[in-house]
Amino acid sequence: MDIPHLTPLEIEQYAEQEVPATRRAAVDAHVAACDSCRAQATRHTRLTASLRALTRQAAPADLAARISTHVEQYLTQEQIRRTRVPLIASAMVFSFLLVLWFALEMIVAFQENGVLDFFTLYTNDPGLVSLYSWDAILALCETLPFSEITLTGFALITALVLAQQLVDTLRPRTPRPEGF
Repeated sequence: MDIPHLTPLEIEQYAEQEVPATRRAAVDAHVAACDSCRAQATRHTRLTASLRALTRQAAPADLAARISTHVEQYLTQEQIRRTRVPLIASAMVFSFLLVLWFALEMIVAFQENGVLDFFTLYTNDPGLVSLYSWDAILALCETLPFSEITLTGFALITALVLAQQLVDTLRPRTPRPEGF
């Protein structure tokens, strides 16, 4: 074969008889020798003939009005969506400040309860681990500031959700056709 399989564009050009004159002989020879390309060209020719045989209908008279109505509705929705940006941004900043505050409170509680000292003692002394493993773990759990950890986690989740809402609000949306 002189050339590799034809691309979809070349198949379309061949079926529509729009192949450039400089390549026409090579494409004709390839289609004559290649069953796959010949089948694709035949399929495309039949499809094109079937589409041309269909009756054409005029566009509805109110098509332009319906399109402009949908565009106006979309623009109105976008404006409403964009007006929420300052509110979402300020809530997100406040949430991140809460995360910092609760994280500082958690660090202070860790220091006050001696969690880090206890954890260091527990991990550095192998005898303590083997003798009092469950008791030591329970004692470590008692020193953990669960309320500060929980509040920090919830504030972080809230801040991340608000950040995602801000990104979704700022990202341009593509309009979807009705019914989807």
